[in-house]
Amino acid sequence: EFSSISQLLDTYYSTRNTITRIRQKSSDLRRIVQTALERNRKKCDLQQKQLRDTEKRDKYRVYGELLNTYGYQAEPGSKSLTAPNYYTGEDLVIPLDPQLTPQENAKKYFEKYNKLKRTFEAVSRLLLETQEEIAHLESISTALDIALMEEDLVQVREELVEYGYIKKRRGQGKKPKVTSRPFHYLSSDGFHMYVGKNNFQNEELTFHLATGNDWWFHAKGVPGSHVIVKAEGKELPDRAFEEAGRLAAYYSRSRDSEKVEIDYLQRKNVKKPNGSKPGFVVYYTNYSLMIDPDISGLTQL
Repeated sequence: EFSSISQLLDTYYSTRNTITRIRQKSSDLRRIVQTALERNRKKCDLQQKQLRDTEKRDKYRVYGELLNTYGYQAEPGSKSLTAPNYYTGEDLVIPLDPQLTPQENAKKYFEKYNKLKRTFEAVSRLLLETQEEIAHLESISTALDIALMEEDLVQVREELVEYGYIKKRRGQGKKPKVTSRPFHYLSSDGFHMYVGKNNFQNEELTFHLATGNDWWFHAKGVPGSHVIVKAEGKELPDRAFEEAGRLAAYYSRSRDSEKVEIDYLQRKNVKKPNGSKPGFVVYYTNYSLMIDPDISGLTQL
């Protein structure tokens, strides 16, 4: 009895030490990711505010159109014109610059509208880029949470170098040796299940290891690992779906939630958009299940 307790404690402390050590080793990478995330979140807030500032653009377009239609009714030198708004059926009071003719007022409103429309389009594009960058950084942050060994950090660091978050060291011509491998589990029914530890491994698993009829799992709407179940041409039993779902829940940002929603589908329906970041995928039809992130009963190989 006593020896099994001391063994448990040994395992507990060695696991805890491994995690503490890896936390220290990854702290500079975490800091880099955190700083980049904070910068991009500020940028995102600013861009959303800039978008809100363009919301009035359609009002100016309507002003211009109504002035072109009803401007002849305006008294010379008047500061406004009340005209029926044919979009709503209600009267609209249009402010006028009394120095200008109704046509010149209309032209000014169209210019305002076009300027805001251009801003809206440009900022929308930038905002999308910022949001994609935030999602990318959050996926890297999750990979740092999943890393258990120093070799798991090598690929995360590589990705940060590749995307310019870390400057390349001079004379660092050759790529560092990658020895980290995806987690490998065996389901209770003997199916092989693989879990990517970072974006590069997710990409590798989904688009190279998996074939069309294998099953693909991912926590819905949060950064996390791609989980692949090799079907080997067989029907998966319910239990295999649940176990793969647990892995996808555990190796995701929602690890501490009681229940996690998991999207799953056959690999052939998972697509990679051209030019997208590693591990980024899209899919349009999927099944989903709610599962707890408890993987204590699973066999790791």
